[in-house]
Formats: sequence, structure tokens, C-alpha cells
Amino acid sequence: MNLYELERDAIAELREWRQNNPDEDEPHDTIFEIADSSVPVYTADLLNLAADNIALATTEPELGPASGSNFDGTPSPVNIIASNVFSHLEAKLWEAWQEMKDEEEDDE
Repeated sequence: MNLYELERDAIAELREWRQNNPDEDEPHDTIFEIADSSVPVYTADLLNLAADNIALATTEPELGPASGSNFDGTPSPVNIIASNVFSHLEAKLWEAWQEMKDEEEDDE
């Protein structure tokens, strides 16, 4: 698994959600949920992602270290990587959402 595969799968999930909810114009919760559920929970997976993209481990997360059911919120490397993966995926999902909206406008 790499960051591109995570992006691809998350965007596919968002596209599927959009197809099933064509009248929904408020994707905030859905984008959050997809990004959150797309973050790997295993330390080895997170470290492999960071090995391929060092910025995941060296950038201070805007949201702070990951916390929640799988992460304890301490500023550990794994929590920082997880938070940066989440932020990256969330940004990619918002870009994809805008592309979907643009495609829909072009079809009208």
C-alpha cells in the first residue's frame, strides 16, 4: 500500500457515495469519515508510508497528532504520520469533490 493507493481508494469511495446521494451538497461529514477510515492503523503501514514520503513524518500536523480510537494523541512519530496522512487524504477528497461538482456542471 502506498499513498497513491490510499488516495485512489478514498476517492473511489467518495465517487460511489456521490452516485448514491446525488442531491447531497454537504459532504463535510462524509469526507471526514472517508479520510479517517482510510488512514492505516498498523504502525508498520504508517512507517512504510512515511518511508516513501518523508514529509509525512517531518511536517508538523495542522490538526496535531492523531487521536481517537486507534491513536492516543501523543506527539509520537506514528501519531504525527497518521495525522498527516489524514490531512493529505482529506485535501485530496476535497479536490475530488470539486472535480465532481465541475463535471456535473459541465454535464448540465
